[in-house]
Amino acid sequence: MLEIVTLGTGSAVPGLFRNHSSTALSHDGEITLFDCGEATQHQIQKVRLRHSKIRSIFISHVHGDHLFGLMGLLTTLSLNGRDIPLSLYGPEGLGEYVAFNLRFIRGDLFYPLHIHEFRGGEIFDLGPQAEVHVVELKHSIPTYGFLYREKEKPGKFDVEAASRLKIPPGPLYGRLQRGEPIEWEGRTIRPEEVLGPPREGIAVGYALDTEPCKGTHYLAKNSQVLIHDATYKDEDKRHARRGKHSTHGEAISLALKHGVKQLILTHFSQRYLEFFQNESRDGLEIIYAYDGMRLVL
Repeated sequence: MLEIVTLGTGSAVPGLFRNHSSTALSHDGEITLFDCGEATQHQIQKVRLRHSKIRSIFISHVHGDHLFGLMGLLTTLSLNGRDIPLSLYGPEGLGEYVAFNLRFIRGDLFYPLHIHEFRGGEIFDLGPQAEVHVVELKHSIPTYGFLYREKEKPGKFDVEAASRLKIPPGPLYGRLQRGEPIEWEGRTIRPEEVLGPPREGIAVGYALDTEPCKGTHYLAKNSQVLIHDATYKDEDKRHARRGKHSTHGEAISLALKHGVKQLILTHFSQRYLEFFQNESRDGLEIIYAYDGMRLVL
């Protein structure tokens, strides 16, 4: 199961109802975190995600509203007794930032922290489940978006084919569905004998703190689900251009152009106190995120 949890949906200044940016993507229980603004670890507790399930953290850029929750979360994981590795991905200088903070507080982490710095264009393998593509965006400092691509999944299990081969329901079905050959009644049965063609995985794009650019088009073109900057309403477009952000309408137009199925708008300016209403246009589901929103894909 793939689930998106929007932990923080506000922009530069936190408000009573919108915290700083952070989004969790839970994939069969393993969590990838995108950005880690202030109060992220509090939000994780509120939505009852498990710290121990966080495997990777991706930082889009080093503005404080996307970063200032990182050191608190990293040290909390250590205080909680974590001993399994954590992978941290971000722009150049992120490793120095972490090292300086740990030196300053005379602290240490009691688990392996693997830091990967990028410039854009890299693809990181997250193991058997997914990979993440790093895409350059356009903001006031070097900023990157991410394409979380679920790896190809086994085809649908054909119960009738398994029955014809006289395979009893149970653990053997599970092994075949995981792609493992089995021995049954003196012969080797291969997964392709009972599975349909492989199924394409889900792709989720993440583009925050950016104005429309080549990178946002790439992410929209390659995503079924797109999480996108919507800092300003269309009537405040001049503010969007000044801060190199996007408006609601720009994000919606982008998603419609490239056939995105679900658009999740987030990173709202605190000048807007209202909660926006979800809508649909030409087959596009437009979702205005709020803190603690959960969406199963």
